[in-house]
Amino acid sequence: MAAGFTGGWRSRGPRAGGRPGAGLTRAGGDLAPPRLDEILRRPLCLLQGYGGLHHACGDLYFPRSVEQLRALFRMAKQTGRRVTFRAGAQSLDAQALNDDIVISMIRFDSIEVDEERAQVTVGAGATWGAIARELAARGFVPYTAVSTSYATAGGTVSGGCLSRFSGTAGKEGSYVERMTLLTLDGQLLTLSRDEPTSALFHAVIGGLGYLGALIDITYRVARVAPPGTPIRVETQVTRCGSFEELAEALVPPPELLLPEEGGTAAEDGWIPEAIFSVAFQTLEGSRSLVLRSRYVTGTSHALRPLLTHRPRHVLRVPIEWLMRVSVVSRAIWTIIDRFIFDVTRPYVDELMGYMFFMDGNVLAKRIGQGLGMRMFTVQQSFMIPYDAGAREESLRRLTGFLRKIEEIAIRDGIPPLMFDVLHIQGDRFLLSANHGTDGFAVTLAFEAWDEDSVSRIRLRLSELSAHTLELGGRVYLVKNVYATPEQLEAMYAHALPEFVRLKQLVDPDGLLRNEFLERVFPAHFRPAPRLARR
Repeated sequence: MAAGFTGGWRSRGPRAGGRPGAGLTRAGGDLAPPRLDEILRRPLCLLQGYGGLHHACGDLYFPRSVEQLRALFRMAKQTGRRVTFRAGAQSLDAQALNDDIVISMIRFDSIEVDEERAQVTVGAGATWGAIARELAARGFVPYTAVSTSYATAGGTVSGGCLSRFSGTAGKEGSYVERMTLLTLDGQLLTLSRDEPTSALFHAVIGGLGYLGALIDITYRVARVAPPGTPIRVETQVTRCGSFEELAEALVPPPELLLPEEGGTAAEDGWIPEAIFSVAFQTLEGSRSLVLRSRYVTGTSHALRPLLTHRPRHVLRVPIEWLMRVSVVSRAIWTIIDRFIFDVTRPYVDELMGYMFFMDGNVLAKRIGQGLGMRMFTVQQSFMIPYDAGAREESLRRLTGFLRKIEEIAIRDGIPPLMFDVLHIQGDRFLLSANHGTDGFAVTLAFEAWDEDSVSRIRLRLSELSAHTLELGGRVYLVKNVYATPEQLEAMYAHALPEFVRLKQLVDPDGLLRNEFLERVFPAHFRPAPRLARR
C-alpha cells in the first residue's frame, strides 16, 4: 500500500484557498508569532477517559489558530515535553490522555457545506451533532457517523470509527476526500488517498492522533431530501431464533454495499441502509434482534420512536443507572422484550434521536458523576473475519464466537449490558481492524458501579481477545483494549512496520504521545525521554 513512500508531501501555506474549508486555517496568517501566554490554558487539569477508568493530569491548552498550534509545537520541542490531542472527551480508553501537554482542538469547529459537490468541510473540533444538524437542514446526512453528538470529527476520523450504517457503507474513512494535517515541524499538508500522500492519508485515519494535528476534514455526504424537509429513520425489527439466524441476516446483499473505498460514479444517488443486530440477556435467557433502517423524508411517516432513540426521555437516566446492576438489567430487558418491542410494524425515529442514541448514556453519566456516583463504562470491539468465498465456514466462526460470549456471561454472572454485531467491508487504513479483510464487528458494552466488577469484566474481555486471535481476527483499537502486547503484535503485524516508519518520518523527535498506543504496542512505541517540566 505505498510501502515505498519516501516523500513528496503536498504542502500548502496557511492562506491557501481554492477549496471549501480553506478559511478554517486562515488564522495561521498572523504576521507576528503568538505568545504562549495568549493561548487559553488550564494548568494541571485533571482529565479522564469517557469510561472513567483512565485519568491524567496535564497542562490543557485551547489554541484557536494554526499559528498558536505551531507555537505550542515549538515550545514542546525546545523543552522536551510531549503532546497529546483531545477534543470531545469521548475516548473510552487512554487515547486522548497525557500527563504533560494536552491540546484541545475544540476551537477548530468551523463547518462549511458545499451543496453542489455534496461535501462538507469541518474543523477537527466540530461535533457530529453540529455537523449533522447543519447537513440535515440542507437535506444531507453523513454516510456514517458515531452514535454520540458530542464526539468530534477529528476524534472519530483519528479512530477510524464505525456506525450502524457501516454494515453497508463501510467505516468513516471511506468518505474522507482530504484532510489538512499540521506536522510537528509546522508544515501544513493536504492529504488524500491519491499519491503522493496516500500512505500518510491511510495512516492518519485510524492513527489515533499520533502523526500530527488534524486541522480540517472534507467528507462526501449523502443527499436524502430536499432542503428544509424533515428527515426520519424507519427501522424494521426482526427477532432471531438463534445465532445462526442472526449471522445469516447480517450479510448484506451486494447491491446494498458501498462499491469501494473512496466511492465510484455508481455511488451517485446511492443511500446506505443500516443492517445490524443487538443481543441481550433476559431472565429467560439470551435474545437477539436484527434491525434494518433506512432514511425516509417528510412527515407522512408518523413518528413511532424506540425508547433507546429518545436520549432525553424522562425514564432514560434512571434506566441507565439501574441497568448497571446485573439482575436488574436482565429484568428490564425481560420487560422490554415481552411488552415493549413490537416487531409487527416499523419504528420511525427523528433523525437526531436515531443517530445519537448514546447521548442518553452521556447524560446519565454526567448527572451521576455530578452526584458523586462512580460510573464505569467498558466497551471492547472484536473483528471476526468473513470470507465470502467460504461463507458457511465464516458464519460458523461468528456463531461460535457469539456462543463463547454467552458461555462466559453465564459462567461469570456478569452479562454485557448488550452487544451488537454488524458486517464490515475491508479497507486500507493501516491500524484498522478490517485492514485487508471483511469481517463482523462484535462490540460488548458493560456498565459497572465498582472496580471489582470492572476487574472481572477485564478478565472476560482478555479471554475473548485470545479467542479472537485464534480465529484469525483482531481487536479494534478505538475502544477499550484488554489483550496482551504479544496478541496485539500478532494481530497488527501487517501494519506496524509501515506505521512506525511514517511516525518517525513526521515526528522524528517523538514529541507526540499516545498513552494508549505506547501501552498496547510497547515494542514499537517506547516513550521518548522527557526533560523536566518548565
